[in-house]
Amino acid sequence: MAGGGAAARADAPAGEAGSEAGIRSEVRERLGELLDAEALLQPGPAEYEQAERLAAGRIAAWNRRAANLGRPGVADPEGLTRRILDDLLGLGPLQPLLDDASVEEIIVNGPQRVFAITAGRKRLADVVFEDDEQLLSLLRRALGPLGRRLDETSPMVDARLPDGSRLNAVIPPLAAGGTHATIRKFVLRARTLADLVELGVLTPEAAAFLEAAVRAGLNMLIAGGTGSGKTTCLNALGTSVSGLEERVVTIEETAELQLGPVLPDCVALQSRPENVEGAGGIPIRALVKNALRMRPTRIVVGEVRGAEALDMLSAMNSGHPGSMCTIHANGPREALTKLRTYALMAEEALPARAVTEMIAEAIELVVHLRTEASGRRVVSSIYEVTGLEGDAVSGSEIFALEEGRLLWSGIRPRRSPRLEAAGYAGPAGGPA
Repeated sequence: MAGGGAAARADAPAGEAGSEAGIRSEVRERLGELLDAEALLQPGPAEYEQAERLAAGRIAAWNRRAANLGRPGVADPEGLTRRILDDLLGLGPLQPLLDDASVEEIIVNGPQRVFAITAGRKRLADVVFEDDEQLLSLLRRALGPLGRRLDETSPMVDARLPDGSRLNAVIPPLAAGGTHATIRKFVLRARTLADLVELGVLTPEAAAFLEAAVRAGLNMLIAGGTGSGKTTCLNALGTSVSGLEERVVTIEETAELQLGPVLPDCVALQSRPENVEGAGGIPIRALVKNALRMRPTRIVVGEVRGAEALDMLSAMNSGHPGSMCTIHANGPREALTKLRTYALMAEEALPARAVTEMIAEAIELVVHLRTEASGRRVVSSIYEVTGLEGDAVSGSEIFALEEGRLLWSGIRPRRSPRLEAAGYAGPAGGPA
């Protein structure tokens, strides 16, 4: 960098904010000379190390100039180095929240209001952006390597970041008042049913029941609201699948399930959104149909939210016992109703009665989760589908939440013979 430019910047405002802006400008300019555009968009360890040395050197030089001029320098060089790296190579002010393992979700309502969700509780984070342009620039940089755009022609985007986080962003004209973004981090704190018991999500009795249900090959629907722990529960249930003869195919929009390392034969499929031209998209439904040709014993769909519900029901009814999927719903009965609505959306346009019968025959258990006011996630109901009553799917709760604890309702499951064959002795060791 030319000496004249450095000398000119030495006369920049001496306050901490002025120093930081000047140093950041210097580092940005020098990095632009040293690294190509791709390296800046997708920096590796070498680029981070190079940028860190450059930032530390510029801060030291700035402090020397400030000392010679009798002005205050940078009080926290390490902190400033971190902020500069976050701004130039990361997601700026959001990067500390992304690096914080306790933060589950980040909500950005414009440059001045950022919220963080930890343990199910939302708080206003001590994070602000200089302006909406800085926020938008950082989001565009995160989306660039993914081949996604965020501009007037594509004002809404949903993407998966390299660390598995899901980024959704909306900008004007669709969003009033500036840029809005939500980053949902993939935090898998429980990998098995035993982990869910330890976290208080399940009781040991309910966990033993669900483990036997998985081994017995009961088809399950895992339901709950946003952030209630559906995917974590689905992953824990999946780890109970055992045996070399099992071939599990998982299907998701965003790869969150981690069954590959624990199952001997597991294939993970992921849908693909359409490109900017509206082409090249591969939806969940196409993957469910393709999975049927892969000789699976079970199919696991990360989330059913459309016409793929019909294909999932068909798979459950055609020799794939023990298949599972999740769905957004406020309760077990609501989950079954919503599943029916989704299946009726399919282009096959089956009669409502036929779809209801398919659900009654295919779904055997509904596991419902909810988030309590304290932020704790719990399984609130384990509901067994028993058949049809008129035009509605009927069932009964095997386990229900009473005074904050998931307890056996006293009802003997209709699938008891299959559960017993899988080694289930019944609640508290009593008869099933």
